[in-house]
Amino acid sequence: MWEAILVGLIVLVAALYTAWRLSPASLRLRAARRIAEWGRRPGRPAWLQRASAVVETAARKGAGACSDCSAVQADPSAPSSRKPPRG
Repeated sequence: MWEAILVGLIVLVAALYTAWRLSPASLRLRAARRIAEWGRRPGRPAWLQRASAVVETAARKGAGACSDCSAVQADPSAPSSRKPPRG
């Protein structure tokens, strides 16, 4: 009985980890922000606040090193309407 529960828990954690790592960076960041906002609400235990901050930090690290990318920015601005050079 306990073995089946443990195996099920391991499979669930592995499936969640795989879905998290294979999802697009913008989706991970959006989900991490929502988790962090939920964890920072008043009255939440300290361990939950720390865990939500860790999730958000991990999502930002996994997003890549590009700080100008709209997936990394908190509120991406609309793309500028630049005209191509004449040539």
